[in-house]
Amino acid sequence: MGWDLASLRRAWNRAKDDVAPWWANNSKEAYSSGLADLAQALSNWRASKSGNRDGRRMGFPRFKSARRDSGRVRFSTGVMRLERDRRTILLPRIGPLRSMENTRRVERHVASGNARILNMTLSERWGRLFVSVTYALRTPTTARRVACATTRAGIDLGMRRLATVATIDTVTGEETIVEYRNPAPLKETLMARRRAGRELSRRVPGSRGWNAAKAKLVRLDRRCVHLRREAAHQLTGELARTYGQIVIEDLDLAAMKQSMGRRAFRRAVSDCPMGAIRPQLAYKSARYGCKFTVADRWFASSQIHHGCSQPDGTPCRLLGKGRIDKHLVCPQTGELVDRDHNAARNLRDWPETPVDAQLMRRPRSSAVAAVVPQTAARTIGTTDRLGSLCKTVPTGRLLAVRPKPDSGNGDKELRKESA
Repeated sequence: MGWDLASLRRAWNRAKDDVAPWWANNSKEAYSSGLADLAQALSNWRASKSGNRDGRRMGFPRFKSARRDSGRVRFSTGVMRLERDRRTILLPRIGPLRSMENTRRVERHVASGNARILNMTLSERWGRLFVSVTYALRTPTTARRVACATTRAGIDLGMRRLATVATIDTVTGEETIVEYRNPAPLKETLMARRRAGRELSRRVPGSRGWNAAKAKLVRLDRRCVHLRREAAHQLTGELARTYGQIVIEDLDLAAMKQSMGRRAFRRAVSDCPMGAIRPQLAYKSARYGCKFTVADRWFASSQIHHGCSQPDGTPCRLLGKGRIDKHLVCPQTGELVDRDHNAARNLRDWPETPVDAQLMRRPRSSAVAAVVPQTAARTIGTTDRLGSLCKTVPTGRLLAVRPKPDSGNGDKELRKESA
């Protein structure tokens, strides 16, 4: 039997009357979506085993019981519609569902004929039903204009600050540094999660009090995920709309977690949406017509002192007591250097910054490219700089925020998410 979707579907149609005589009670999409996921998993395993797939090694697909696997089904045929009241979603075999979120963003394109719905996925998470709509949209061929087309920005990601952005205007030579604080929603709700967990452990499983305590814990989890995702989208959207050139570092988050000894440190890495920023910047920069570059993974942006070199001309390496020290010391000048600011400046000047082979410490078997340009830069015109020389943008406590720097002095007040 072949492992592609067509072969699996033919085998299922031949055997479904014998192995599952109750199959007609459910929608055919329940079996079709499962077969599609199985075909994709087998394809990923085969590509990973042959070395044609990047990323971590994929294992052979294993059986997942309904207790461990979240329920979901993808509808690709039948009546799938967003009603004109923008609050009702119609699904095959299930019928109309009331949406807590306004569907205007999709419904207006479908109603005008500018978009076509491809499929809808119904899933259950955190005790709620979610509907994900996949649709094809006609997009304009011309890219949107960025605010500062002549500005080059280097972005250093971290756990203390979500991002440190060092910019320079290629025309005027003006430099700025803007810091975006990490909201860390899991850290902010850790005490509340512990209280909810203790309350859940004292309840009788299946009782009304147990369900209420479980809902309270699930609500905290859902809020953390949404706040972390919102912070990443607001940051990447602001960067893509503002700067003409963006340089970001290539991070190995799995290795960062393994290198952290304590559980609290590993939890801090997961609490920061560093892994979502690079993919989002890749497609948002193409949308606004800015040049997006990924620096080499083995480029020691935090260790090389920006603008300093030894007498023999090699870059000066900063020293510190620990691996995650905030400030490092230059052995050549004795200057105390901010780690994040220095890394952002080095990324901003990539690949103009001189690189020492010993500082990069690139493994011989590595195949990481030096520069990965996504789109060509567009020169639109000279615009004024945003902000002062260096500002810190607070994200507050548990705020669904836009981490955007203000144009005046001081920090900008950020709006809270409505309950």
